[in-house]
Amino acid sequence: MRIKLAAVAVLLMVPSLSFGAGFALFETGARSWAMGGAFVAVADDPAAMFWNPAGLAFQTHEGSQFMLGVTFIQPEQDFEGVSPYPGDGYTASQVNQEFYVPHLYIVAPLGDRASFGFSILAPFGLGTWWEDDFAGRFISRRVDLETIDFSPNLAFKLTNYLSLGIGVDYRISTIDLQRDVPLVDPFAQEVVPVAGAHIYADGSDNDGWGWHAGFLADLGKGFSFGASYRSEVTVQYDGQAEFTQYATGNPYLDELVEAQIPVGETVRGTTEITYPDMWAVGLAWSNEKWTLSGQWSTMGWSVYDELNLVFLGYPEFNETLVENYEDADHYHAGLEFRATRHWRFQLGYEYDETPQPIESMTPLLGDADREVYTLGIGWQGKSFWLDLGAQLVTTDWRSTEGTSIVGFDGRYKAESPLFATSLGWKF
Repeated sequence: MRIKLAAVAVLLMVPSLSFGAGFALFETGARSWAMGGAFVAVADDPAAMFWNPAGLAFQTHEGSQFMLGVTFIQPEQDFEGVSPYPGDGYTASQVNQEFYVPHLYIVAPLGDRASFGFSILAPFGLGTWWEDDFAGRFISRRVDLETIDFSPNLAFKLTNYLSLGIGVDYRISTIDLQRDVPLVDPFAQEVVPVAGAHIYADGSDNDGWGWHAGFLADLGKGFSFGASYRSEVTVQYDGQAEFTQYATGNPYLDELVEAQIPVGETVRGTTEITYPDMWAVGLAWSNEKWTLSGQWSTMGWSVYDELNLVFLGYPEFNETLVENYEDADHYHAGLEFRATRHWRFQLGYEYDETPQPIESMTPLLGDADREVYTLGIGWQGKSFWLDLGAQLVTTDWRSTEGTSIVGFDGRYKAESPLFATSLGWKF
């Protein structure tokens, strides 16, 4: 029975991957992204739909707009173990992966004082992938998490200097996890992998609703102030697991495993995950050549204090996992220089606090405070624009300090180069 519990108990742990600075994706447009995400008080292109939808009301003179793009991400993470497990001197690195995060916006003016917008974004995601012989493969070998938001927006000019924007978010999510199932071989008295578990949750059944709003004020003399709020989104996950037995070379052990692992069955389970809300406020200054912007935001990660797991048909496996995440602040600074009528350049910096306590760090997610350095270049024509951006995300080594809730102690360090492009048309 202990084997079955070890195999099934990870079924619904995967959604926790969405919680962490490293898995919150703000890749919502190459230009705003290249300004370090300091865009809530700028909000002057279609990416305003994410940062501050009120900015759409100040764009009615631009006519209808269409913008789409993608961010390329290549995450890297290293691990160094300590005693008692996996032991001093043990090291591992994740397998190289590539992710492509899309963004799409459509904006249509509704007269001179209002605009409608629609966006498709991926606000949370990415994954981890360790080698097949990784010491933590009984916790996780590979995980992929995807979320997609579909969001209609409306923005109104309340006065010539103040606008309000609101929007609705419909989120779907897909999760895929692979890991090995361990067993202490009673004959050899050592832990061996006896099965592979493939756990997945299809996005068609995992969805939730939220909303967002913002306001933007023109303060005069080039200054603007913006604030926005994005609500929590609760997603009900319905997951499934399938198991593949490994031959151990010992027929007696193989028979024992076959009798306890539900090979050929579909094990189902459910859990409810609340994605955090986000507040953001910012101040910007602009003239014909320059834009300077600063921003503070905070995400309500403390909503993720525990995860309740319910297994359909296996009530003895129901469990509550304690995570104790904390709210986390983010600091953004950005600059744009419009060198000519056509060319513009951006620089930015971002500091993101991690919400994850050290005892919750595992191969599923080993998070840390991160520093983000950005730069970009853009070309603006009469009805067409192109923006390119580059970003480097770095963290310092962060240790579990012997407190790992899964008994896998060590320290993690991550670094990710990112590249983004956005194409836009006015018509």
